[in-house]
Formats: sequence, structure tokens, C-alpha cells
Amino acid sequence: MGALTPLFLAAGIAIGVPIYLHLFHRHETRRVSFPALRYLERTEREHARQIRFRQLVLLVIRVMVITLLVGAGARLFFNGRGSSHPPTAVVMILDNSMSSGLVVGESRVLDELKSVAHVTLDEASAEDRFWVLRAGEPWLPALPGTAAEARRAIDDIEASDGGGDLSAALRRAGELLRMSPLEHREIHLLSDLQASAFDPAGEVVAGDLAVVTWSPERPESPNHALTDVLVGRGLPPLEGQRTEVTVRALDTPDTTRLSVRLVVNERIRGAASVPPGSATSVNLPAAGSGWIRGYADSDPDALRADDRRYFAFRSRPAPRVAVAGDIGLFAGEALSVLESASRVQRVAANQAELLVAGSGAGLAGLNGVASALVVPPADPTLLPALNRRLTDAGVPWRYEARPAVGSGLLEGRDLPDPLDGVRISAWYGLRLVGEPRAPSRIVAEVAGEPWGIQVADNNGRSHLLLASALDLASTSLPASADMVRFIDWVASEWAGSGTGRSGYEVGEHLSAPRSATHVRFPRGFTVEIDGTRTVRGTGQAGFYEFLEADTVVGVVALNPPVSESLLRAATEDQLEALLGSNTTRIETESQWSRGIFRARQGPEMWWHLLVAAVVLLVIEALIAAAGRVDTRASERRTASPTAMPDAAA
Repeated sequence: MGALTPLFLAAGIAIGVPIYLHLFHRHETRRVSFPALRYLERTEREHARQIRFRQLVLLVIRVMVITLLVGAGARLFFNGRGSSHPPTAVVMILDNSMSSGLVVGESRVLDELKSVAHVTLDEASAEDRFWVLRAGEPWLPALPGTAAEARRAIDDIEASDGGGDLSAALRRAGELLRMSPLEHREIHLLSDLQASAFDPAGEVVAGDLAVVTWSPERPESPNHALTDVLVGRGLPPLEGQRTEVTVRALDTPDTTRLSVRLVVNERIRGAASVPPGSATSVNLPAAGSGWIRGYADSDPDALRADDRRYFAFRSRPAPRVAVAGDIGLFAGEALSVLESASRVQRVAANQAELLVAGSGAGLAGLNGVASALVVPPADPTLLPALNRRLTDAGVPWRYEARPAVGSGLLEGRDLPDPLDGVRISAWYGLRLVGEPRAPSRIVAEVAGEPWGIQVADNNGRSHLLLASALDLASTSLPASADMVRFIDWVASEWAGSGTGRSGYEVGEHLSAPRSATHVRFPRGFTVEIDGTRTVRGTGQAGFYEFLEADTVVGVVALNPPVSESLLRAATEDQLEALLGSNTTRIETESQWSRGIFRARQGPEMWWHLLVAAVVLLVIEALIAAAGRVDTRASERRTASPTAMPDAAA
């Protein structure tokens, strides 16, 4: 219960007036008893009990009348009844991740969630404030607005091909609500409550905020999906080379084999079938120079977005590679293996596309288009010579010795596939000096420090600086097969204007190649690349083409995250642990209409209270009038003593 004018409740002090008059405002008189009037005293004592009871009833009625009038003046109401509610700040989390595109019956899950969101907006008032968060597109801004603005935002939402992080969305919703000046705050979570969308750590993310969750009973939908596509077992083919594409299917209880078609440059190049949880390979013929775009496709089911996986690679002649200085035994052996497999050509430094420069040797003599892989020496006393060569080449970075303590795995948003899982035991510090000609990009880092940096010299040539020597004492890379893949990646992908890694998922930020000026999205529109050299808003699966004017200089294939294909919903125990105890789970739209705006105010009671007060005043008047009649009759009997002897007889 609440009051719209609570200050009027102070008038309740008037209740003390009838109580005071009843208890203390009495006239005491001296009574003298005559023998002839004793039987009247007995009658009067019996009648006095009736008078006291009547007075007590009148006291209660008068107190109730005052209480009802005070309640009417304070405009009392009951919570949780009716449609009105105090101004409320609401964050609506609409899960438009890939799994929301699941078709259940004749409609998508997303359409159901949008319908429930409309119920909230239908119940809203002009004083409410709304934020709309898209769990499948977290990079989009969420601005406060009215119910009408929130409705337009909801209507414009479509299913993304990306994954949803509901834990992050709830944390962001809490931050928005805690900055709101409104007293009442709620989070409306509209999602399929996919278990993979929550933080597995089990941390309560909603805190003390009220959360209303859409949680209907849904039948479990079987789902088949393709989870991976790999070209050339990690080494994409060069011009004129045949290769194979390996496709893997999601592991499901259903053992039905999936039919898979391989489409390359809009032509079907092969077909196969694969059982769930297994992989199959399809051979590709040799291709000429250029960017190769393709995808593996399976028969559609209720969730169409995960039935296709994209891939892209550049078919080009074997890159020309030169070596200068001491690059170490393992790097030299890796180059020999690649040369024997015709994946690189060893040439002179003035003809090379890539120079593998031990201790920075040969940097100053590069031709106008060549890049360099700078491998530092294992001996820190040789760092001054390396730094002089960097200065002569116009590279604004310097190597510094650091204490040989600690180790760590390589990390980074743009970490190349061959460096994934590589451990670094010793590395040098890299320090920026002066003003760089172009922004540098960290390709890999260890323990929060840069390990691989893409830098530009004064002539615009791009170089990759490593912070460790390529030996067993510094890194685990030489002891693995990834050493060959790393040198191949540097020569064929990085130096060849590739993007550096595969396996990008929808929603990840993309780093633009150094010469790209624009990026073309899968839907066909083109956007100029800003100064950060980073592409955001990648909410659709497909090919992202990097352009220099009208020339394609890079193609990246983005695919949906595999976690979105796992449609299992979170259990009740998991939801309670993740959302907290201040959560209301609702299964139908009618329940949703009653469960939202939990601080809602019911209809005001002043009319009912006034009617009750009037009724009590009428009753009080009747009782008081009856008491006066009885009193006058008693007084008349007392004033007629001549009739008493006959009555006694």
C-alpha cells in the first residue's frame, strides 16, 4: 500500500480528540439515595451498562470515520493492482543472437520476444524511460527514450548471426539503471535463455535490481549444424596447386548423415555426406591467381544460419623470400621445408617480397614494396646494433633488454593461427620512439607486453618485429609443426596483404590490411576505414572485402559462433544462480502484463473511503439519537415519584 499525498497522514492525530473526550471529559456529581428510590437505582445501574457500551461503540465509529477521512485525503492505493505505476526506468534486453532465428511452429523465437516487448510498451506511461539492448549486437549504442522510441527500436531489430552474451548485457543494464534518477528500476530479459549465453563462472550479474524474465516452456528442437571448414589443413593452396576442404558437423544425438555441398566462387565444386560429430573432405581443383571465396552448405533445418560455413583465401604464386643475417637454425629449416614444397621461392634481397632479417640485417637495402620479418638475436649484447639498423631504416621502435623472469602464452585479438597456444619464456621490451609514419598494430602480446608488432618505416613499407629469438630457450614455437606454418603465414598471408588469421566469428573486430581504404560488408554497402584501422559492427556472416580504391586487397570470411548452435536452455538452478533471487520468471503474455512494473500502483481508494465514512456517520447519528431518547425516558421516570408505591405494590 502507498499514498500519493503522504503528508496528509499527519492529520491522523485528530483521532486523539474523541478518545480524550471519552476518557476525560466527564461530569462527576454527588448521589444521595432515598429508601423509596432504591429499586430505581438497580434499574439505572443496569441501564448504565447499556449507555457505556453505546458510548464505546460511538467512540470506535468516530475513530474509524477520522481514519477513513485521513486515508481519503492521503489518496491511499494498493501495490500490484490496476494498470498505473510510478515512473520506472526499464532496460529491455532483447536477445537477437543467431539462436533467436530458430523457427518454432510457424514463427521465429525473435518474433515471439518482440511480441512480449510490445506488451511492456503497451503498459508503459509517458513518465517511464527505456533503454533497448541487443544481446546479439552489443556494439550498438543504447540511448534512453520514451515508449514510442523504444517501440521503433524493437520493430527494427532483426536476428544477428553473432552470439549473445547475456551476462555482459545484464551487467551493462545494471550500469545504465544505476545512473538513472528514477527511483523504480527494472530489467526485462527477453531471451531463449540459452545456457551458452551466460558466463560459466556462475557470477550473479543482476545484483539487487529487479529482473523480469521471459521463460516459457518450449519443446526441444533438434539442430544440425556445420561447425568448421578448413582449407588445405591449415596451409591454403598457392596458384596452380590442388587442395582439399575439410568440413566438420556438430555432434548431436541424431545419427542422420548430413548432405554437404561445396560452393567455390558461386559454382558447386563437390558434394559429400558427414555423420554428426565427424568430418569429411572435398577436393578442390587448382585455381589461378586471385581471391577465392567459398562455403560449405547443408540442408536447411529450423535454424538456418548455422547450416553454412564460409572460407576465403588468396591464390597467388609462391612468394619470393630472402634471408639476411642470422635468423636461427629453426627458422632456416622451416624455410627449407617450404621451399622444397614449392611454397616459397628463395631470391636475392633486392627481388624479395619478404626479407627475413636476423638482427635487422638488410633493412636499409629493401626494394620499394618488400616487407621484413625482424628476428632479434638471442644475445642481448647485440641489441644496440639492431636498434641502429632500425634507425637507419626509419623504423620508430627500439629493443630493450628486460629481466628474464616469467613466461606466458601468446594472446591478441589478431593472433595468427600458427601462434595460438605458443608459450614465450624470454622476450625483449619494445619501445616506441618519435612519431610513427602510420599507426602500429600489435599482432601478438605476452603478459600484457607486445611480442609481435606490425610497424611502418619512413618509406611506407610494413615490417613485423618479433620480441623473441626463434630458439628453444625463448619460445616453444620451434619445437612444434607451427614453426613451418608461422613462416608460411608471414610469407603468404601477412606479407601478401592477407588479414593474418582465419577462424573469425561474427561480432569480432577486424583489422584492416595496411593498404585498404574501404571495406565492403556482406550486404553490399561500403564503408570508409577510419583511423583506428578497425572494422566493427560485423553482425552478419559472409565475406568482408577490403578495398584499395576499386581493388580487392583482402577478404575475410566470418562465421557464426559454434556456441549458438547449442540450443540447450539454462536450468532453473543456473538461472537462479546467475540472475539472483530478485527475479520473476514468466511463461505467458497475460502473466507478463501483470508481472512487469512491480512497483505498480492500484486504483486510488479515496472514493471508497469517503463512502464508508458517510455510512459510519449515518450509523453514528442513529445510535446517538437512540441514546438521547433513552436518556430522556429515564429522566421522566426519575421525575415521577408518585407512581413508585403502586409499582412497588
